[in-house]
Amino acid sequence: MTPGIVSTWLITSQPKERGGRTVAGVAASEGRKVRRSATRPVADNARLVAALAQERHVTLELQRAILPLHEGPFDLPGLRAVVRYLPASRDSRVGGDWYITAEMPDGHVLIAIGDVGGHGLAAAAGMARLRGALAGLAITGSPPQRLVGWLNDLVHHVGAEHTASVMTGYFDPPSRILTWAQAGHPPPLLVRGKQAWPLVPPAGTLLGAGRDGYEVASLQLEPGDLLLLYSDGLIERRDRSLEAGLATLTCSAAGISDPERLIATVLDALGSTDPEDDTCLVALRVL
Repeated sequence: MTPGIVSTWLITSQPKERGGRTVAGVAASEGRKVRRSATRPVADNARLVAALAQERHVTLELQRAILPLHEGPFDLPGLRAVVRYLPASRDSRVGGDWYITAEMPDGHVLIAIGDVGGHGLAAAAGMARLRGALAGLAITGSPPQRLVGWLNDLVHHVGAEHTASVMTGYFDPPSRILTWAQAGHPPPLLVRGKQAWPLVPPAGTLLGAGRDGYEVASLQLEPGDLLLLYSDGLIERRDRSLEAGLATLTCSAAGISDPERLIATVLDALGSTDPEDDTCLVALRVL
């Protein structure tokens, strides 16, 4: 027998008959047919691997086209910002993380970070839809809780298969007040002096999960404060709880005053050499 070829089925156990007599050569013919099919799983697997790699490539290109990924720190009114995006290592798990940092016509700075459930092109398309919608809606100057409510309406209207999370708000440079709302997203981390703590989030469920409405919170920031926005890929692992991940994040961030160093430190403390989910981080230093 040839190694790797299965040929034990119809040859002797089930002869074929037609018109009351055995048809010669049917078993041999079917044997050759099955021998050919035995190679199909290998070919199918190769095609699947190639398709996943291509989807990952297209998804990453879409994300790069939509998300302005800066090489280093950049300035906004009253803020210095650093952004890092880390794609998942597995081809099938490139996801829908996104962010916005932009000056508005009224002088406020819009900040946002979000995560669309799922992975691949569908998640990237959902990311593009939500990010574009928020960028356009924020031009109206509507309060953060209203913006999040509109995004929730959008997710329900398009009938998305996946829910999404978002945190968004306005930073007012003269007063240094942050006004923000959220929908099921991990809370921002505030680093002030030698201490760090997660902000208490205003009420708000995941986008697409309900119609309960969203609340708003305000925070007086001080010069030198650091604010870290992040997606759950930073703190979520199969081998630890979200609470444990958040505790590690808080401890590792305490006492840091530079946004680049903050991101490098928390990634060193929490990062994985084989990340299962993509991760987006936005560090903001109040000037």
